[in-house]
Amino acid sequence: MLGADILVEALHREGVTHVFGLPGTTIMSVLDALARREDMRYISTRHEQVAGFMADGYARASGLPSVALASRGPGAANLAIAVHNAHAESIPLVAVVGQVPDDIVHRDSFEETDLVAQFKPITTWAVEVRDPARIPELVQRAVRMASSGRPGPVLVSVPMDAQTRDAEPAFQPYFRPAPPAPDPAALHRAAALLRSAHRPVIITGGGMLSGGYHPGLHELATRLPAPVVTTWLRKNAVPNDADYFCGSLGYGAPEITENLVREADVVLALGCRFSEFTTKRYTLLSPASQLVHADIDAGELGHIYLPEIGLHADAGGTATALAALLSPDAGEAAAARGTRLTELRRAYLAATQPPPLEAGSSPVPSAAIVAALRPLARREHIVLAQDVHTFGPWIQRFVEFIHPGSYYAAAGGSMGWGFPAALGIALARPDKRVVAVHGDGSFFMVAQDLETAVREDIPVVNVIVNNFAYGNTRDRQRFAFDQRYLGVFLGNPDFARYAELLGAYGERVDKPEQLGPALDRALACGRPAVLDVIQDSFEGLPDDLRPPGTR
Repeated sequence: MLGADILVEALHREGVTHVFGLPGTTIMSVLDALARREDMRYISTRHEQVAGFMADGYARASGLPSVALASRGPGAANLAIAVHNAHAESIPLVAVVGQVPDDIVHRDSFEETDLVAQFKPITTWAVEVRDPARIPELVQRAVRMASSGRPGPVLVSVPMDAQTRDAEPAFQPYFRPAPPAPDPAALHRAAALLRSAHRPVIITGGGMLSGGYHPGLHELATRLPAPVVTTWLRKNAVPNDADYFCGSLGYGAPEITENLVREADVVLALGCRFSEFTTKRYTLLSPASQLVHADIDAGELGHIYLPEIGLHADAGGTATALAALLSPDAGEAAAARGTRLTELRRAYLAATQPPPLEAGSSPVPSAAIVAALRPLARREHIVLAQDVHTFGPWIQRFVEFIHPGSYYAAAGGSMGWGFPAALGIALARPDKRVVAVHGDGSFFMVAQDLETAVREDIPVVNVIVNNFAYGNTRDRQRFAFDQRYLGVFLGNPDFARYAELLGAYGERVDKPEQLGPALDRALACGRPAVLDVIQDSFEGLPDDLRPPGTR
């Protein structure tokens, strides 16, 4: 077989069904190998960053590794944005990049860069495969590394000559290692500590996102009982209508949610890495709290907070094992925790009631967008994808998600993630309708690939919260730099007309009462759609919130 055919077959044997990319000189043989197969779908984008973000969204929603394909030099550099985001968020993205052939390597040939050195800091593993006979071994190992343990992106560089030479392939069988189980002695100590707690709290993060709500977490929270909060932008890790759910930490978190952690005597952290936003810049956990931390990555244990008990184990398996050690009727201590939980849940619901709408307001305030999204998010067939934008804290506080896999958001910080990721999510879950919410700045970074959505018939509905500004930096200049505005106000086009030019559905919304019917029309059209929701140029965060660092 040719090296390119070996590469594609090796990916297919590891469960890869979709490849996202942009054509280029050093990957033409790989494209030809894909063109000769009917069991893998290749989607061509207008920018490598978009290909990477589409692969990211597909991997999140499918639970399978996904491939972004790019050519050397500039193509690889464009793809690096998405790889960095996948590294920050532990996403099994496989970046396959073409490279100059061996006979001209190390001569500063056209578009030549050291790809392994370039990607090593932002990947789980970066490898260059020069011998086509070793492609099965190294490619299959790379995909396993991307999707086992704590997931993460990998880089596979394949020079042109390795793609075009013949070799006898020796493919490996599909294999994934079993996740680590918690140490029994440590597990019993953790259960005893939880039983003795008066103010316990469970923090759950991305390690509990497995496509469905984990029954072990439900059993644990009910038996203890204890409030459950999620890390930043992982609000869908538990059903938001559960009696024990008390909010999501991070930027925009209500005070009651943060206080639960501040006042806790025992904190059980399941599959979370204590990020900067989740911990209010590493200040949220009290030194007086006793921490039990379970994570599949041993390097996370003690990385930020030193635990009383550290469990190197799968988060879901740990929750199930702890629940089995707790009696469902554990006496007065459990009854007191249950009474406290009921009060906390009631206070949380009161604190997260959306603000009232002002009659006749124009243009569209953020409270009106919340009012339209809240009932939409409760529909079983709807999935919401949230980009990096100033409107995000409104979703964080006021929109509830009650179905598994119904909410995805970028905690890695890359603007422009939302639209391409939504396309990948829609391909992974064709039985759902994906609604992506963006700021105008984020959407216009990747808006050219609305053409890709139309060409590939991916009917994502895009809600553009359009305040004609980079809202986050505008608010930083407003509160921390004496309102000296520079570079933050934008001259946007009519996004609805732009959508129509590309063959998508477009509608402009400038009054609150128009938004709900417009969403229904966009969902009913069956095509890619754009709703251009017009806001005041200073519309932004909830009234009590300021950007971090500007207080």
